[in-house]
Amino acid sequence: MILFNIISQLPFWSLYILSDLVAFIVEYILQYRRKMILENLRNAYPEKPLRELRKIRSRFYKNLSDVTLETFKLISLSEKELNRRVKILNASKFDAFYNSEISVIVTSSHICNWEWMLAILANQIKLKTDVAYQQINNPFFDKLMINIRSRFGSIPVEKNQIFRESLKKRNIPHIVALAADQSPPLNNEHVIWIKFLNQETAFYSGMVRLSKSFNWPIVYLEMQRIKRGFYEIEIKDVYIPSENNRTDKIMETYVELVETSINKSPHCWLWSHNRWKRKKKDTTPNQRQKEIRP
Repeated sequence: MILFNIISQLPFWSLYILSDLVAFIVEYILQYRRKMILENLRNAYPEKPLRELRKIRSRFYKNLSDVTLETFKLISLSEKELNRRVKILNASKFDAFYNSEISVIVTSSHICNWEWMLAILANQIKLKTDVAYQQINNPFFDKLMINIRSRFGSIPVEKNQIFRESLKKRNIPHIVALAADQSPPLNNEHVIWIKFLNQETAFYSGMVRLSKSFNWPIVYLEMQRIKRGFYEIEIKDVYIPSENNRTDKIMETYVELVETSINKSPHCWLWSHNRWKRKKKDTTPNQRQKEIRP
């Protein structure tokens, strides 16, 4: 814990010197998932030349290193500095939900610094935030991440408990924050298959269940890096019950928004995640559920 506290106290200029060193070690010495990252990029962008894909991979390592060290920076980062570095462009959308006493489902993706996104959401938005998380097997890092995510007021909720917690708070206006762009377990009845980044991809549609059950709107937060250590977030509608009752389009809309975000800055997405380890052909008909092709 002492090491992470020391990292969090580093000024940003030295933090990014350290980040460059870490990125070099991870890419060229440890060679962390180099083959898998390149394979994911090839499948997603078959039209791009190999030289460009390798360039994206190299920039990915720098992004991953920045995000990791920036996350540890949250241990001691002040509210003032956080607010200076992360801007929500159209935060008034959340004010409207708050004033109307409406809960809202906030979706995102693993683009740029999703931990800073959660922090600014908890710090700036009046609605309290429940954030879905997956428990880490290592108890030390699990406790560390819970402390980091709750520092600015977010309430971490283990992902399997999100629906139960939402049921308890159904009459209390709040935010339920979750990211659905990582690989779900295929034994779940809420898994559907969607064409994403040129590949048949399994998605967990828990946001659809939540929205249907409680009639809550869904928004997507698109985060983009403006420059190193500075980000902007734009809120985009996924599903607004008063405007559209077609819940069957929720996941399609979400996936389109995520793919658009990735295409803007491919190196900023989490390509090291083994996203396509589960193939549709390996599932049973009952597991395949519904298929959507945006």
